[in-house]
Parts: sequence; C-alpha cells; structure tokens
Amino acid sequence: MGLLFHPVPAGGFEERASVLANTPWWGPIHIAIAAGFVLCVLGSLLLLVAGGDLPHPWPAALSWGAMAVGMMFFTGVALINGWVMHYLTAHGAPTSVPLLYDAFNRLLLGYGWLGNPLFLAGLTGIAILEVRHRVVRMPPALSWTGLVVVLLSWGRGIGSATGLYFLEPLIFANVPAFLWLAFYGWRVARGVTL
Repeated sequence: MGLLFHPVPAGGFEERASVLANTPWWGPIHIAIAAGFVLCVLGSLLLLVAGGDLPHPWPAALSWGAMAVGMMFFTGVALINGWVMHYLTAHGAPTSVPLLYDAFNRLLLGYGWLGNPLFLAGLTGIAILEVRHRVVRMPPALSWTGLVVVLLSWGRGIGSATGLYFLEPLIFANVPAFLWLAFYGWRVARGVTL
C-alpha cells in the first residue's frame, strides 16, 4: 500500500533531494513497501522449499527463485530509501556531505539494478505460466489481466534507463501487479492441505 503514496519518479533512477525534502512521509512509505517486499521473499522461498507441484516445471522454480532473490535486493532499496536517504536529506547531506549522499544514491541504483529486473522476470514467468497452464486455476480473464499489469510494471525501469521518462508513471502498475500476486498467493494457500 505504500506505493500508492509514492511520488511519481522525476526523470531517472537517482533520488532527488527536493522530492525527499518535500515528502514528509517518505520514510514510512518506504518502510511499508519494504514490509511487503519481505512478505514476498518469504512467500517465494516457502513455495520453493515446500515442494509440491508449484515449482515444477523448472521455469516455475526459476521464476520463484528470481522473485525471491530480486526482492532481497529490492527490500534493501526500500529500507535505504526509508531509513537513510530521508534522514540524510533532512540533515542537509545533499549540500553539506554530497559524497555521502551520492554514495547512498549509487547503492540504491546498484541494488535496484539487481533486484527489480530479477523480481519482474520472476513475476512475469509466474504470470505467463498461469496464463498458459492455469497453475492455480485463476479465471482466464484474471490470468491475462495479471500478465498485462506485470508487463506494464516494467515501464518505470525501462523509461528511467532509456530516457523515455513518459513511461515512469507506470511505477503505479506495480500496485495491481502486487494485488494480483497476493491473489495468486491466496489461491495457493487455499489449495494447501495440512
């Protein structure tokens, strides 16, 4: 839910001190996002180690693994954003200690480049498998909707990386993509017998 309150990206991956300073809820927004990411990591790992049919065939296991590893890195992005970047900005680091501020910004970029594409590749794989094989027997319209919003979720990163900044507002496609993933998880949990 934290993503609903996230400001629209402003032309690139770097965090802008002006956006951080003018968004008083920056820390709580990113802590909420990180909490959701941790749940995603735990769910992905649980599916991998619990066995059963879900991590089969191998592209499914690869997808769940990519989601887990990607989210580990991307949780770091959210936590650094929430705990460190907001703090540094509030204490004047962008002007008084620009090297420190820039170092943390670059750490965010590195973690983001590792985490986001891995997570989205995994989520895309899960969505494709659901469309093709109806793994958790979602209604076909919902399977296709999930695939579409997952593909749209790539837009922010593609826009920021290529200079096609008009794609950056697609960051908000992550909201329905995560809701679709939560519904997928609910379907999985509903089918578990103890």
